[in-house]
Amino acid sequence: MSIGIIFGETDSFRFKVALTNSKSARRRDYVKVWHDPEGWVLCQIVKITRSNEKFSEESIFENEVVESPGDKVIAHVEVIGSRDEFGNLRLPMTPFSPGDKVFKADVQLIRKVLGLNDNGLYIGMLDGYNIPVYLDPNHIVQKHCSILAKTGSGKSYTAGVILEELLETGIPLLVIDPHGEYASLKFPTTDKKIERFNIRPKGFSSEVTVYSLPTSNNPDADKTLRLDGENLSATDIVKLIPDNLTSTQLGILYEAVNRLKKEGGQYNLEDIITEVANTQSNVRWSVLAKLEQINESGLFSGRPTPMHALFRDNHASVIDMKGTSPELQQVVTALVCERLFEYRKKNIVPPGMLVIEEAHNFCPERGFSRAVSSDVIRNIASEGRKFGLGLMVISQRPARIDKNVLSQCNTQIILRVTNPNDIQAITKGLEGITGNLVDDIKSLPTGVAVLSSSNIEFPIVVRIRPRRTKHGGESVRVVKHKSKKGVKKEGGGFFSKLFGTK
Repeated sequence: MSIGIIFGETDSFRFKVALTNSKSARRRDYVKVWHDPEGWVLCQIVKITRSNEKFSEESIFENEVVESPGDKVIAHVEVIGSRDEFGNLRLPMTPFSPGDKVFKADVQLIRKVLGLNDNGLYIGMLDGYNIPVYLDPNHIVQKHCSILAKTGSGKSYTAGVILEELLETGIPLLVIDPHGEYASLKFPTTDKKIERFNIRPKGFSSEVTVYSLPTSNNPDADKTLRLDGENLSATDIVKLIPDNLTSTQLGILYEAVNRLKKEGGQYNLEDIITEVANTQSNVRWSVLAKLEQINESGLFSGRPTPMHALFRDNHASVIDMKGTSPELQQVVTALVCERLFEYRKKNIVPPGMLVIEEAHNFCPERGFSRAVSSDVIRNIASEGRKFGLGLMVISQRPARIDKNVLSQCNTQIILRVTNPNDIQAITKGLEGITGNLVDDIKSLPTGVAVLSSSNIEFPIVVRIRPRRTKHGGESVRVVKHKSKKGVKKEGGGFFSKLFGTK
């Protein structure tokens, strides 16, 4: 049954439809039009307007308003295209004809034209349709992924959904977790309402290991992360120091390390500190202060955590750094990522994915701030795919992430973003972006995302599925309201907003 007819001026990219009634279609609905020689062409309604001449501005001021059913409901439609005999997406070569009937698109046509897989990483449903959306695990790992949203819109929740799916595939995962949000992957959700989505609770207690830093005193951790501090070069140490050293300070450090190298044998950070202390220069005190700060972190004391334990098949390692300084977090991230990338280049560890939460703090855009972890993350973003090391960056401030890192992410999952600078950063790297889609991004409900991927032909809107594991990113409730008789109790948190739990 037709929902309306095309009218007015048309072309191969867009047209307008006079709808039969106001309830026959909604914004973001997919529709189809028969067009020779292509056959059925998939299109999408991007805007619906309604007008009535009896309620025009002139009528209002002339007091001539009368009740009238004569509304004109118009759908503004953009053309997506159809598949040719080779499976390529094509736009019509000729404009649509005024008077052509427009119909609601069927599921088969939507899946075929958009290129939606029927297996892979299940992340949710196509908004407005009972069509599951899957991501190709090889594509998301090989070509990187970003999850971007303003605070409270569900970015960490969405990341948890994808990590659940990746854990099911057995892909090695290393998660940089500055706020302790991903230890909850070990535990099944306790919310029974997810059963309505045919999803059962599941925890990954045997597949997830949580590492804490020596100084963090984290009760949720399974193990303490320790790094190899043997035979560090002066260049290695410089990378660990957030502040730039002066030329004199660099000279003292390089001389101390070179003296230890000439002596032969093994040396550690404490040996370097002793050697610097023996230097006859007042500048040594500032160098010692920086070295002692690194030493007091405890990262280089004891037996180092082997990389083959951190990054292995059927396993996720979460480096939980909550309660530690941003500078120390950057140092740890830099060292772990460098060693991981080095081992992956040499094929010592299997292919897998590095996940970085709060990525704007670890690879900031030049001009915003400096991080010792920036260089290695840029290298992984640009070269990781050649060596089978994928990257997932998660952030609520897209404008503050290094633009070269963001541009390397072929899959982008964007939840609600309202900051103009962040919107601008997103649109620069998002293929197929339109003004209407930008408006959608600004007003997306919690748990609904725009998905753009090079293996999906057109950006789509997805309702993210509920998590099987416990969500660890809920904000702390400061004030608890008691339920009063006759007063509706407000639900809170991401899960409540997404699924209407009370």
